[in-house]
Amino acid sequence: MTTLETDVVIVGVGSVGSMASWQLASRGQRVIGVDRFSIPGPFSGYAGESRVFRKIYAEGGHYTPLLRRAQDLWRDLEKVSGTQLLKTTGAVSILNEDNPRFAVLMAAGKEHGLDYEILRGDEARTKYPDHVIKDTDVTIFDPEGGYLKSERSVTAALAEAARLGAKFLGNRKAHSVEAYGDRYIVRTDQEEIIASRVIVSQGTGAGPVCKELGVHLSVRPQVLTWFPAVDPSMCREDLPVFLRRAEDAGRSDRALFYGFPSADGWTVKVAGSVYMDEVESMEKPRSWDPQYLDPIRAWVKEFIPGLNPEPVRVALCADGYTPDDTGLLGAVPGMEGVVVAAGFSGHGFKMASALGAVAADLVLDGTTATDVSFMDAARFLGPDTRLTSMALS
Repeated sequence: MTTLETDVVIVGVGSVGSMASWQLASRGQRVIGVDRFSIPGPFSGYAGESRVFRKIYAEGGHYTPLLRRAQDLWRDLEKVSGTQLLKTTGAVSILNEDNPRFAVLMAAGKEHGLDYEILRGDEARTKYPDHVIKDTDVTIFDPEGGYLKSERSVTAALAEAARLGAKFLGNRKAHSVEAYGDRYIVRTDQEEIIASRVIVSQGTGAGPVCKELGVHLSVRPQVLTWFPAVDPSMCREDLPVFLRRAEDAGRSDRALFYGFPSADGWTVKVAGSVYMDEVESMEKPRSWDPQYLDPIRAWVKEFIPGLNPEPVRVALCADGYTPDDTGLLGAVPGMEGVVVAAGFSGHGFKMASALGAVAADLVLDGTTATDVSFMDAARFLGPDTRLTSMALS
């Protein structure tokens, strides 16, 4: 079996791994990235054209430092790639004022001095005529919000990393990372790679690593949908990204749907919290049942009259969820120089540039200036647990 040597091995070169490879290569490190799919690949968490970016974050203000760093890094990647990746359109959140998420959004904005605008009733309906806004609704406009071109962003990071000398090995399975003297050896089905440092960022393939860290990773395919516009104004370029909580219509707290400006001039991507049953792996293409389209059809019909509620395009992506919906980002106890970045629970891509940079900080320096303590990768382990190796498959 072939043996390779490098400074850092990245296992899983998707949303976070691609950004870590760019960051490490730009810091003068020799990088080898390995992935079970092609690089870039079709069965990824970044599939489906676009992802929302927002600064006023319903998941809490503790994410704000990451979001700020991510915003700066997306702009850096745009400069080196010569490609627009982050489009600032503003983002409007629409929810019932009694929703507990409203208080979280307000706290996140106020705590960090972020700009925002709150409108209700006729004022909101005048500013956002494309949406059905009820008298009990409140709208919160985040002027720094917008969307990322997700597949283009990953491809840009990979291209820049390769330009700086990074090597990528796709379509192979990584089996383990083990101590090898004062370094580590990553064993794949095609080679052994020896390095001083390792980042494990396998996305939906991180189930075995999460198990080693004491937690189950739930892999959930999500159905993405595109709807034709019946009102041409729905395709204007200044349409803000939107997020809507639909529990005011008797739905659960997870009933979230969101949409983007048109990318092709005639359809609008509107997706929602529509998930298939948990799967063990995304290694084979998944099929979906038409019943999964029923919720999003109903939401579009009820709240966005300018769209035909019958989708003309459907795609799948998948995310890995932890029990507390918070990623694992940090060092592995007992394995100095090994960092895990996984389980970002459906809200990681907007921060992927910063997550990759933090992983690079941690694997090189053992510390980072960006507070990610709430993502401690060892938080599900016992306090005295130490690992000497990890299964990767």
